Order: sequence, then structure tokens, then C-alpha cells
Amino acid sequence: MKLLSLLFWEFLQNLPLIAGLVASLQLWQQDRYLAAVACVGVSSFTGSLIIRATESRIVANYRESLRVTIANIAVMAVLMLAAVAYLLAGWSSWQTDLFVGVLAGVVLGAAQGLAARKNISINHCVAFACAGPLALIGPRVLAAVLPVLPNILIVTVVVTLVVGLIDYGPFRSFPELHSYSGGE
Repeated sequence: MKLLSLLFWEFLQNLPLIAGLVASLQLWQQDRYLAAVACVGVSSFTGSLIIRATESRIVANYRESLRVTIANIAVMAVLMLAAVAYLLAGWSSWQTDLFVGVLAGVVLGAAQGLAARKNISINHCVAFACAGPLALIGPRVLAAVLPVLPNILIVTVVVTLVVGLIDYGPFRSFPELHSYSGGE
């Protein structure tokens, strides 16, 4: 039951971020650039606030700092804009999604650890590195066959399962790396 609760909260955290990616991708393809950028901003802000409000329901006795929330907003917005540009590039493909998604996932996981001034969690980075390619391949493949809403829900469920099972669930098995020298 604890795993289901964890996955529920993780889904709520991921939903605005995946929705923002898929919606901004569609808006950009419609030449609605300002709306796409606004969508990225709103979804990064909303997703980060939801993470801040609910992370303690996933990780006991955890209170996310304002510094981490601000870093999440900035890093997620930059990664989302980069993902939109990447997905629309003529050279990108599902094969390159594997590398780009892993890289984006590691960057996000490491940025969160650095912003928290705590240890960089290898599990967290691995979870994001596994989910990253799926967050790129999903919208790429599903956009051709499904409307936006089912696309968002399917990708969010898949990303949530991967992150939840690796970061917090039965596949958690990696140690943490120290992310800074000195400090708090």
C-alpha cells in the first residue's frame, strides 16, 4: 500500500511537467511560440510547487528548501525548452532520445542534489536517467496516434512507474555520492 501511495504522489508531481512538455511541443509545432514558452514556464513553476508541497509524503521527514524549488523551476524550464527544440530538430530520432534523455535525467538529478547541498543520490540520477528517454520517446511516438490528453497520461504513468520503482521502490540499490565539499 505504501508503494501505491508513493506512486500516487509521484504521479501528481510528474503530471504538470509532462503536460507542459507535450503541450508546449504541440504549441511550438503550431507556430505559437510565446504560448509554448509560457506553457513551459507555468508547468515548471506548478510542477516544482507540487513537488515542494508533496515530497514529504514520499520521503519521510523531508522538507524541500526554497533553493531546491527555485532550482527545480529553472532547471526544468531549461530542460523542457531544450527538449522541445530537440524533438523538433530534423536530426533527432528515438535512437538519439536514448542518449539525450539519459543526459537530461542525470543533469536534473544532479542539479537537485547540488541545490539541496546534500549528497547526489545515484538512485535519483539513475531513476531520472531511465525515465528521461521515455519522456522523449513517449510524446514522439504517441503524438502520431493519440490525442494530447491520453499522450500526457500514458507518458506520466510510465515515467512515474520508472522513477517510483527505481528511486524509492524495490529497485533502489545504489549508494549516494557526496555532491559538494564543505558547507552545511
